[in-house]
Amino acid sequence: AYLPSQTPSGLNELRKSELVSIRGDGQGERKQFERIYDYATYNDLGNPDKDIELLRPVLGGKERPYPRRCRTGRPPTKS
Repeated sequence: AYLPSQTPSGLNELRKSELVSIRGDGQGERKQFERIYDYATYNDLGNPDKDIELLRPVLGGKERPYPRRCRTGRPPTKS
């Protein structure tokens, strides 16, 4: 294992391609066998589409970065 600053030049491209493959592209539903480390926001807490009274703050975004969850591929809520 190498730190990024100590990685031999021959491994840099392999490291970059591996990073792209595990981050995913943010599209579509994740499959159970995929190794995708991509994050999504919690914007569906309290079922805000059903009733505006049930609206909760969005977690995992710029204003409240934590907690965050792995992307599931579920569509975000409409509200």
